[in-house]
Amino acid sequence: MHPSSLLSYYPTYALLDEIMSKNDYKTLNLFFDLKNNLQSTYMEHAIVNIVNSSKKAKMLDTSIFSSVVSFLSFHKMWATKRAADINFFIFFETGHSYYHKNISKTYKISRKIDDLYGLDREDRELFFRVLHANFQLIERAFNLMPKIKVIRLNHLEADFVPYYLITRNMVEASPNHANVIYSNDHDLYQCLNDNTYVFAKAGRVKKILQKGEIMQTFLKRNSNIPEEYYPLAMAIIGDIGDDVIGVKDVGPARFIDVFPTLVELTGDMETIYQKIKSKTPLFNPLSDKIQNKILKKIIDAESTKQKITKNLKLVSFELLSRELDDPSDTQMIERLELIKKTLNDNRYVPCENMKQELIKTGVMLEQASIDFLYL
Repeated sequence: MHPSSLLSYYPTYALLDEIMSKNDYKTLNLFFDLKNNLQSTYMEHAIVNIVNSSKKAKMLDTSIFSSVVSFLSFHKMWATKRAADINFFIFFETGHSYYHKNISKTYKISRKIDDLYGLDREDRELFFRVLHANFQLIERAFNLMPKIKVIRLNHLEADFVPYYLITRNMVEASPNHANVIYSNDHDLYQCLNDNTYVFAKAGRVKKILQKGEIMQTFLKRNSNIPEEYYPLAMAIIGDIGDDVIGVKDVGPARFIDVFPTLVELTGDMETIYQKIKSKTPLFNPLSDKIQNKILKKIIDAESTKQKITKNLKLVSFELLSRELDDPSDTQMIERLELIKKTLNDNRYVPCENMKQELIKTGVMLEQASIDFLYL
């Protein structure tokens, strides 16, 4: 099947130009949320085509890999025409996140794959073999091409990767560099800063989100709440998409109403993170005097079930990043080493050699698509 039918997350050149003009940027760091952008792969027509194509050709369909090639080539052509530099960072995970499941067994439970539109067992197994093969090819091949890094984490959510790389200065962060994240996952709003943007696409609507728009976008109303409290808002209101259940009866409007008093009781986000680390109570000992019913619900949810603490551990990129900064188990140490190794490995296979190897694996290359990635 044609690659564009699997990955339709393309911006317009005008949108890319708009970003670069915001601060006269010379370089674009593009962070690509692979699985989020490949959601069309799990639609019925895509599954059937992938399975049938693999059966007919008697080799695994590689259209997923080809779709990413076309996507990156599109951006490389834009950068070449604009005399701009571009770096690609592709991130995704495989397997359930042990870190998150240890906090909540119901985390992302609703995202379990169903029966794949009635496919029999043999076809289901074939489809997942195709996915696995394409993800392996994406990781191995692109990491051997210039200015492309693929970070694939086993049993750890990869959504936090752009945040970690940017906040820990693991990517170039000069004023001449713009960071753009391609994802519809609002968790990634945590990454927004002066030089970091999120490109979101819903149907035909394409938009660029930037610093200053986080709370209004999430709460769907105006407020004066500082953006540093975005993880706290998600923890209390909840995140339906990830099956993070918030405090009952507390929605955006009520969160805004109680926010000033709430912060008086907890302190700023750094204080909250320190309390979570030291396992001290999240709220200062003033709860007996609280008369507001909604605020009491929030306090009770924390004191009886540690709901806010647990939810913050699930949604906060900063808390997960700190776990990686100071890993307490071998799995976290391995994830950190993998990220560092991937970023520091500058080996690459020459273009003609790469094309020959890809053809051997059954990849159908569009004319000049790989060539553009080597410009």
